[in-house]
Amino acid sequence: MSQNKGYYSLIQFSPDPSRLEAVNIGVVLYSLSERKLLIRISRSNQRIRKFFGNQDWRFLNRAKAAIANRLRSEYFPSLEDLEAFISRRANAIQLTAPRPMRISEIQQDVQNLFDRLVGEDLTDHRFSIASVLKKKLADAEVTSLVQKTISVEIPDFKKAIRVPYAYQNGRFNLISPVQFDPETDIIAKTGKSAIEGKLLYEHPHPIYGAMRLVVIANFGQEIEKSTRDSVTKIFGENQVTVYPLENLDPLVEDIRRSASEHASTKPS
Repeated sequence: MSQNKGYYSLIQFSPDPSRLEAVNIGVVLYSLSERKLLIRISRSNQRIRKFFGNQDWRFLNRAKAAIANRLRSEYFPSLEDLEAFISRRANAIQLTAPRPMRISEIQQDVQNLFDRLVGEDLTDHRFSIASVLKKKLADAEVTSLVQKTISVEIPDFKKAIRVPYAYQNGRFNLISPVQFDPETDIIAKTGKSAIEGKLLYEHPHPIYGAMRLVVIANFGQEIEKSTRDSVTKIFGENQVTVYPLENLDPLVEDIRRSASEHASTKPS
C-alpha cells in the first residue's frame, strides 16, 4: 500500500490558554501530496465538562461548528498556509502545531487519529459502529453464522472494499458500517457506497457469486429525517440494503433465517 506524507493537528479546547491546559476535541489531517484536509470534531462536550466544568455550551457549540466550517472551506496549498492559519487562532478553540505522519488511506487515517487521540464518546453515539454491530451479533448468537473480515475488489475501479462481516442469503452480503453526521460530507459518503453497491450487485464475484452491499447507517442526531430518507432512497435505487444502527433486529433475523438455507453455498 502506497503512503503519502501528511501532517496532523489536534483541535483543543482551552478556556484559559495562559494556563496551557487543554482537552482534545478533534483532529485535522492534511495530505501534502493531495493538498487535501479532513477534520473530525466531537459533537459531545462531555470531555470538556469533565475537565473544566460547565461552560457556555451554546456559544461553544457555535464555535466548534465555525472552526469546522472554516477548515472545510479554506484552501491550504502548502503546509505553511495551514501553519499560518493555526497561528492566527486566538480564542478558546486552538489547533496544535502540525506533526508529520504517513497517510495510507486518508479517510481511515483521520478516523484512527480521532479514536486514538480524542477517544470514543459513548454518551453521544460517537462510538465505533463496528463495535456495536459486533456486540449485537454476539448477543443474538449469530456471530458463527457470518464470515469475518472480507475484502472484495470493486469492479472497474481496481480498489478493494474491506468489511467486518458478510453472509449468504442468495447473494453474498457485504456488511459495511457507515457514519453519517454534519461533520462529514453526507453526499460523498452516500455516493461512494451507492456506486460501490451498484457495481458489486451487477458484477458477480468469481468465488462469492452474486453480491450485495449492506450498509449499517449511524445517522447523527442533527441530521433531519428528510435527509435520512433521501440517503435510504438513493441506496435502494442502487441495490444497497440499509439498516439503521438503532434497529439491527431485521438484519439479525435475515442472517439467522438464511444460514440453514444457504449453508451449502457458503465459501470455505
